[in-house]
Amino acid sequence: MKKPAVQLPNIEDDAAFAARLRPLSSKILPGRSESHHSDAPDMRTSGFPDNRQPETPRQMAALRRDEIEAKRGPKKRYEYVLPARVGDALANEARKNGVSATFRLLQVLRDAGYPVIHEDLLDLRLERARK
Repeated sequence: MKKPAVQLPNIEDDAAFAARLRPLSSKILPGRSESHHSDAPDMRTSGFPDNRQPETPRQMAALRRDEIEAKRGPKKRYEYVLPARVGDALANEARKNGVSATFRLLQVLRDAGYPVIHEDLLDLRLERARK
């Protein structure tokens, strides 16, 4: 036989719910006494992120990725129909150089004078693998 489900408290009345939790918070949270009932948010529990500098390599890589994507600007997918010999040559040359066909195409466009910037040539997957 199943046990009946536990009835959850009604938290519609926030003041009443907070008053019921105060004795519990004074026992659990360090440095809090029962006389401490401030309406000012504590920075530890305010929900606002702190301003610490990133410490882990993963956070540093995420910041680097965000910087690169901001410099690149928005992306848009284009589809062009190329002769098979051109597409195959592009793919083969890219494979020999160990890069993607997209990367090789961007190099060709840059060499032809199109506005390809350095950040466009960075492969973010490789950036993540190096970290």
